[in-house]
Amino acid sequence: MKQFILLLLFPVLVLTGCNRDDDFGNNEIKPVPFTINIKYDASKYPSVSDKGVANVTVILKNSATEDQIIGKTNADGELILDAVLPGTYSVQAELQLKQNEYEQQIGEETSYEIVHFGGFDEKVTINANTSSKLVRITSGNLGDLVIKQYYYAGSDTKLGANFRDQFIEIHNNSDQTIYADGLYLVFLEGNTNNNPTTYTLSNGQYDWSKTAGGGSEANTAYVYSNIFIKIPGNGNQYPILPGKSIVVAQTAINHKMPFDDINGTGVAIQEPDRTVDLSHADFETYMGDYNTSIGKKPFAWDIQNILVPDMLVSYWSIASNDLILNVTSMLGLGILRATDAEVASWKKVASPKAPTGTLFLQIPKNYIIDGIDITDKEQKAPKDFPADIDASRTFIVNAAGQAEATFTGFSVIRKTKEITNGRIVLQDTNNSANDFVTIKANPRGYAQ
Repeated sequence: MKQFILLLLFPVLVLTGCNRDDDFGNNEIKPVPFTINIKYDASKYPSVSDKGVANVTVILKNSATEDQIIGKTNADGELILDAVLPGTYSVQAELQLKQNEYEQQIGEETSYEIVHFGGFDEKVTINANTSSKLVRITSGNLGDLVIKQYYYAGSDTKLGANFRDQFIEIHNNSDQTIYADGLYLVFLEGNTNNNPTTYTLSNGQYDWSKTAGGGSEANTAYVYSNIFIKIPGNGNQYPILPGKSIVVAQTAINHKMPFDDINGTGVAIQEPDRTVDLSHADFETYMGDYNTSIGKKPFAWDIQNILVPDMLVSYWSIASNDLILNVTSMLGLGILRATDAEVASWKKVASPKAPTGTLFLQIPKNYIIDGIDITDKEQKAPKDFPADIDASRTFIVNAAGQAEATFTGFSVIRKTKEITNGRIVLQDTNNSANDFVTIKANPRGYAQ
């Protein structure tokens, strides 16, 4: 069980629930003093980047024991801990500013009543040789469309629909109709383990500057995509009503029912309750025609529903011949808008791991409307999105709150914040660990 310790001003920390011999290899572990310094993102808020930020909630999590330390920064932007057990920790920082607070502290106007800030660092070493850590916080790109549900886990490989029933749901969080036409879904390329090496940053994520150039901005100002697909339409063809959602299916069929694949082979479903009906999805990623056009064999399970519009393939650089949301590498997912000319101008670069291999689309992060970072069960893969897109990350969990295996039929879904005049408003704090919970996959459903 995770241990939660709420810090007041300058407490002495005592962690419980861990075996010191197992975690640290000796019987003489001495707690050490440690300070977390919180400041604003220097690239986004240069005028206030040297000032410490007060009243920031800081969560330290021991990577080995999952014990947590929770406290708030003082007037100087510091969380001063008198005694912390040595180890490797993740640090998550959260702050909410009201409109007037934001304008006073940042020095610029905003139309939002609440602005959410977040920061995250996954590999913070605390020992006798380290006394402090600086974590910078930033706000996300506030938009009216949000990712509502990300069903990447798939259902039972034998009794359900395997990965064929995966889908993404996008919600209109505003009080105005928004057209889905031209909206892009972007899936991110990233390292699948967090072991630092010659081609990675310290957190194990690719150091894209080695292949993209541009120095540190290659890792902070851009994201890199292996799948980039677009909703069709002429601009006002596919409305998303206020408080409503659209569903983008991998394959828009009723996965509870048996079907014949493209070769005429019957595919049985033994336990329909394990999967979902996507026959009424708004869009599907049918890849048959695209694969044929590039001389590639279509995927056997890629059945086209002629009543559901097909997503348009703008860029595709992975080996898969269908939208198979990888259940092991856990692709970060974003939504964005851009013109055809803007997309055409973006560079294509190889990963630092394979500099002469496959190319990936380099996308300026300021185009991202919303993004969700997910992780593997063991949380060994590094974050894909910068903190200003998603301050942390999420994953499916079981009833005990523990990371759950894939092919379970579970999905991550955004929490419901409120219902205003019948319109459902979802929670959006730019922090997926706060905003999402686990449910049984349910297209157009809501978290309870």
